[in-house]
Amino acid sequence: MLRRIKKPAVRPELRRDWLRRHEEAGESPPEIAKADGYDVRTVRKQIDIERQEKERREARSIVLRQALEKHYADLCTFAQKLDSHIAGEAGLLSAIKDEPMWSALREHTTRSTLWKNLDKWETLREEVRQADSEVRMQFESVVRNRAPLKFPAPPGEMGLSSGIVDLLSSHFKFTAQGEAGLDKRADFKLVAADQETTSINYGSFTIGRVPKERIAEVKNLVVDLMRKVTTGEEHGEMSRLLAQLERVRRELHDELLVIILRRVVPGRCKYCPI
Repeated sequence: MLRRIKKPAVRPELRRDWLRRHEEAGESPPEIAKADGYDVRTVRKQIDIERQEKERREARSIVLRQALEKHYADLCTFAQKLDSHIAGEAGLLSAIKDEPMWSALREHTTRSTLWKNLDKWETLREEVRQADSEVRMQFESVVRNRAPLKFPAPPGEMGLSSGIVDLLSSHFKFTAQGEAGLDKRADFKLVAADQETTSINYGSFTIGRVPKERIAEVKNLVVDLMRKVTTGEEHGEMSRLLAQLERVRRELHDELLVIILRRVVPGRCKYCPI
């Protein structure tokens, strides 16, 4: 009696070839078994195993692709958030630096100039804040020295309001940015408080409540102060800082826009699904 020769185990590449021949070339399991010298039951079993493996690979591929798409979407959404934060001058970046996507985006774009420009933006923002605080203190001192009435006077009381310093600070900042100053945007508004006094506003700023006979004096003071705050060295320095800040902001916007519109971020991070 002849001994039955046991066929070697079916290799994965042969199993894949059988599935391909069956699905693409239309060969039946009996035809494949006859051509390759295998039992038809073995061929059917191996084709079924390979089909299941293929379905699992495709399922994993779909899951990974979806996860990767979501990951890129998260990175692009964070880039949009960062761009809006900078455009809105919301302040320092500490509020969003602790978010996971901050470190993720940084890992993906380690060599990008984006991060150096973000450091520059924060530094310039702090310099602008300090300069703004210093000039405001100067304005308060100047108004206090030149005020013909009590300053600062509580709301409703006789005297000049701290709103005059807000007015000067805003006028200073607008003109330093190269925009039209408040002298081009607003004017005085007088509202009788009682028979003896009048409330003076300049646009949305409260100047104070003054005796009627001193209205002209106070108005002239405000006009003179608005003119002088734009002629000092501090105004030129603020203009320089704001110009630098705007230049860095535009560079950051361009860099973030590339990330947002590409929708695919190079590199890897610890949150990457693959």
